[in-house]
Amino acid sequence: MTSTSSWSSSTITATKLSNQPPLQPPLQPPPPNPSSRFPVTPAVLRSIFTSSRTPHEERSISRVAFFRFAGFLLSCVCISFAAARGRGMKGSAGLLGVV
Repeated sequence: MTSTSSWSSSTITATKLSNQPPLQPPLQPPPPNPSSRFPVTPAVLRSIFTSSRTPHEERSISRVAFFRFAGFLLSCVCISFAAARGRGMKGSAGLLGVV
């Protein structure tokens, strides 16, 4: 008994679709002149973000930021008092500036 197997292969050829020249790398823009650049300061960034919000939204965001900052300061003071508590009354009085 003889067995024969047939083997087929397909080839893929690339064809040029258009007659355009090969792509060249994009031209680099000239280096910016540092004196002509607009300075980006925190005030400029803030004005960009505030221009996209209503006054009510801006007030609400500022209020939330204030209370988060106040909470952070209060937690720092509480942690400082808790740490000074173990040192006795003299240590906590020194922490308050009452010596």
